[in-house]
Amino acid sequence: MRSSVIILAIITGMIGCIVTPSVFAHDPGFEIKTSKDILKFCEFFHEEYLFVGEKTLVEQHPSFPNLRACVILYNHIAWKSIHPGRDIVLIAEIEKYLGNSIDIKERHIKKSETMPIWMKNDAKLWVKDEITDRLFVQGIRTMLKEQILKPSSINTNKNCHENEICIIKSDFIKYSYSDIYGKKITEKYTIESVINNEISVKTEKISRDGKELSNIIIDNQGTITTNKICCIMNKFIFSTPIKFGDMVTSDLKVIGETPYNFSGKIYQAWIAQNSEKQNTVIIDKNTGIVFSNVHKETGMTNKWSKSTLVETNMLEKNYITNESIIPKWFKTITMWLGDGLISESEYLKAIENLLERGIIRI
Repeated sequence: MRSSVIILAIITGMIGCIVTPSVFAHDPGFEIKTSKDILKFCEFFHEEYLFVGEKTLVEQHPSFPNLRACVILYNHIAWKSIHPGRDIVLIAEIEKYLGNSIDIKERHIKKSETMPIWMKNDAKLWVKDEITDRLFVQGIRTMLKEQILKPSSINTNKNCHENEICIIKSDFIKYSYSDIYGKKITEKYTIESVINNEISVKTEKISRDGKELSNIIIDNQGTITTNKICCIMNKFIFSTPIKFGDMVTSDLKVIGETPYNFSGKIYQAWIAQNSEKQNTVIIDKNTGIVFSNVHKETGMTNKWSKSTLVETNMLEKNYITNESIIPKWFKTITMWLGDGLISESEYLKAIENLLERGIIRI
């Protein structure tokens, strides 16, 4: 009995060690002025990096954007070297990434009213694909924290997790189809709120007979849970990622892929079909949005019906991770900043506007 208690105590102690990252909640306690200081700074955080990894390290210390340079050093061949020239090599790598000592010092100046030089340098590197989207987003987060960016609001009410649909308030999808009499009908679905597993959607159906408004509830798989017939389709968005051979519903299986032209742009899409081949759905690979839904209606006479996507604001968003979204076309605006075609204030206003509209999500 006593040995069991001892073993339990040991296991409990081990678990306590594993799940207690707060031991690293510390501050280096010295001023960052030179490249040598950066190297010392990186050595200070190296143990924490080994314990929690790059992503958690950067997220836990948003006020230290220099940690991004540390990650580069940690993966450099010279980091573990005992050669006398190690520090010289690593300092050169720091200055290659961060710039000169003035840029380095500026990274720790608080309450700046202008865009920091280091962020401008990061923007240039991001345009050239020399740093990742994640690291660029960390710079935006830092400017928010230091109130360099001051959006009136930030649209963060998102539902972006693997194997769930990724949507936020004000996202919308609009379809067009014809009824059995050949009358054209449009149905628009607009997200009103996202609360855990319950997503409220406003539906708007327009035909020659007028406009019909309704509200439905869908879950984080895109399934309509409202107990009433409301819509031309059972699902207008699927959770991602989707793979070849997946059963996206109980009777729809992914059987192939195809390019799909929407508004003059080509998207890669999945083809899903039921076993009777009476229902074929084209699904965007990236977002899970349904491009088109063709199904066979049986009755006195067989009739094929097709619903087609005509408008949405969701395809302009590029899903990078479960946490951050930034559109690819924003690199063009960032390039304009580097080329002097737009001012710094115009660039910051553009970021604020995209944050407010939920197009950039951090």
